[in-house]
Amino acid sequence: MEDDDFVPVGDALAGLAVSPLPDGWTALGAIILVKCFDDEGRSSWAFRRTDGLNDEELLGALMVRTDLLRRELYEAYTDDEDD
Repeated sequence: MEDDDFVPVGDALAGLAVSPLPDGWTALGAIILVKCFDDEGRSSWAFRRTDGLNDEELLGALMVRTDLLRRELYEAYTDDEDD
């Protein structure tokens, strides 16, 4: 399958579930990092995106999420030191 071949998310990730969007929200695109087993049974990661997201949107979203996660992990680590 080529990088520009797209199938419905539910078909590509059958058996997985995510929490729903808030009421009234409409999904426009998605960035998906999937932990999976490769064809030889090794644990691996696959990155997928939906059609319609440009590189700037991808980079911006990943940078924001990375910064938020970094902050959450730092706060969790430093909160443990206070105990």
